[in-house]
Amino acid sequence: MRARLALMHCGAQCELREVLLKDKPVQMLEVSNKGTVPVLVIPVTCNNATESVADSNNSATRYRVLDESIDIMHWAIKENPARHLQNANEWLVTETTSIDEINALIEQNDIEFKDQLDKYKYSDRHPEHPQAYYFEQAIPFLEKLEGILSKSRYLGGSQFRFIDAAILPFIRQFSMVEPKQFNALPLPKLQQWLALGLKSGLFLSVMNKTPQWKAGLGEDIVVFGKNKAFR
Repeated sequence: MRARLALMHCGAQCELREVLLKDKPVQMLEVSNKGTVPVLVIPVTCNNATESVADSNNSATRYRVLDESIDIMHWAIKENPARHLQNANEWLVTETTSIDEINALIEQNDIEFKDQLDKYKYSDRHPEHPQAYYFEQAIPFLEKLEGILSKSRYLGGSQFRFIDAAILPFIRQFSMVEPKQFNALPLPKLQQWLALGLKSGLFLSVMNKTPQWKAGLGEDIVVFGKNKAFR
């Protein structure tokens, strides 16, 4: 989700292949054996390729593969040659939070909170503790976000930016496990921030449903982004 937010915000245009993780296409596993989404495949020239790349059937072309959503976000904002520069630059502005604080918050979200979220969401797979235990384990991070949002409308200041897009999809997942339980938490600023993000034009633009991609069916190519930047 956050990779799509960054790509759409910057006006990236790419071919979208919607997959089901319970029915992973061979083509996906050939470029990324992690077997998770998202996966972004970027053509690069052989002469200039310095990253780890995957060979294609065409010997004149190689591909750079990004299979971590945060890396795709950074590429969309900083490296994508088709990016909308003003939108990209504005997303990296910080008002109330320093770059170091932003990086630390994203790291805590991606490592600590995501683990707590997964155990809370799939508590039946982690029977060593009841679901309520995993819920409580996640509260300190939510309270930290509440503290930041008590000083500004968004995590980095007055506007929805990179840091918000990087964290909001995970808070959304958390809120959807037990909505009444989440809404009952004394975290009004966090709940308001989530609601604003979910009804924004940017978020709604990446929520369009597309059919599952199947190789060789001759279906129309689904173009994501259409090279239009959202503000």
